[in-house]
Amino acid sequence: MSEASAISGGIRRLLSSSARGLRFRLGATGRPRMIANFAVTYRCSSRCRTCNIWQMSDAGGGELTLAEIEDIFRSNADFLRDVESIQITGGEPFLRQDLPEIVSVIRRYLPRCTFWIPTNGMAPGTIEGATREMLTRLDGRGLGISVSIDGIEETHDAMRGVEGCYQEVVRTLQRLSALRKEHPSLTLTVGMTLTPLNYKELWDVFALSRGHDADFSFRPVNFSDIYYRNLGGAFDLRMTLDEIIPVIRKIGRSRMERLGLLRSSPTLRYMQGVIDYIRNPDERRIPCSACYDSFFLDPYGNVYPCIIMDHRIGNVREAPLEEIWASEEAREARRRVRRGLCPNCWVECETFRDIHMDALGLLSTAIRALFYPSSLGIN
Repeated sequence: MSEASAISGGIRRLLSSSARGLRFRLGATGRPRMIANFAVTYRCSSRCRTCNIWQMSDAGGGELTLAEIEDIFRSNADFLRDVESIQITGGEPFLRQDLPEIVSVIRRYLPRCTFWIPTNGMAPGTIEGATREMLTRLDGRGLGISVSIDGIEETHDAMRGVEGCYQEVVRTLQRLSALRKEHPSLTLTVGMTLTPLNYKELWDVFALSRGHDADFSFRPVNFSDIYYRNLGGAFDLRMTLDEIIPVIRKIGRSRMERLGLLRSSPTLRYMQGVIDYIRNPDERRIPCSACYDSFFLDPYGNVYPCIIMDHRIGNVREAPLEEIWASEEAREARRRVRRGLCPNCWVECETFRDIHMDALGLLSTAIRALFYPSSLGIN
C-alpha cells in the first residue's frame, strides 16, 4: 500500500469517529465507556512533592473490600457493559495484596475490559509477582503497567521523596521488560510528571524508557483537591517552553519513525496539549467527556466525574451506578463540564479519550505534521 493510500484510509477512519465524538457534545449521556480511574487505595510508599495522597493519616481505613468490589461489578454489570478500559490506581495500587483478585473479578463481569495500572515501582519483586499473576488470570491479554520515573537518580529521588528509590524503580522496569519477553501482550510504559525541578531531564527519561523497550508518556503537574490534594502546593507551571518544545518534538519524531504518522497523531495532539496547558492551564482546547463517557471511583466508593472535579455524584455503597448516573448531582456535573466550568487538566487518563473522538482535530494534527516536518506542527 502506498503512503498516500494509507493516509487516505487513515483519514476515513478518523472521520468515521465523528458521530461518536458528537455523542456527549449533543447531551446524550448513555452509559460510560471507561472508568478513567478506580483508586483501590490511597496508601502510598512514596512521598511525592507533586502529590499529597501519602499524607492522609487514614488512607487505608474504609477501603472497598474485595467482596464489595465484586458485588459492585456484579450488580452493575449491565450498566457497565460498554466499559472498555479501567485505570486501576492509588496511592500505590500494588500495596493491595489482592490486586490480582480485583482485576480478575472485574474481568469476570466485564469480559471485554482492559486494565492499566500505574506504579511508583518501589517494590520490584511484589510488582513483578503480582503482574505475572494478573497475566495468568487475564489469559495474558488486556494489561498495561506504567512505571513512574520523574528524573534520573537524584532528581527522581528528590521528586519522590525517598532516598534510593530510583534504583528500585529501574529494577522494576528491568523485571517487567524481561517479563514482556514471556508475555508479549503486556504493555509497558514509563510515565513522567513534568515540574520546574525535572523538566530538563525529559529526554533522559525518554531514552531510559526506550532502552528498556518501553513506551513513554508524560504530563505537566496537575492540581486537584480530591485526588492529588495538592492545591496550593510546592509546584507551579513555570517551565521554559523554549527548552521543552524541541525535546517534545524530538520525542514525537521518534514515535512517528516507529509507528507512522497516523498512529502517532493522537500522541502528537496530546503533546501539543501539554504545551498549551503549560502556557495557559485555564484553557482546554478540546471538549471534555467526563461524566458522559467516564467517571472516577475512589477507594471508599465515592463517584466523581474525574480526578480533578470536586463534585461527588454519589456512592456505590449507597446506590446502583445507573441511579447515580441519572441523579441530579450527575446532571449538574454534566452541565458544568459542558459549559467548561470544571477545573482544567491535561493528563492522559482524562484527555486521550477526547482526543480520539476529535476526528477533525486529529486530521488537522496529521496535516500539520505532514506539511511542517521540522516541527511536526508542534508549537
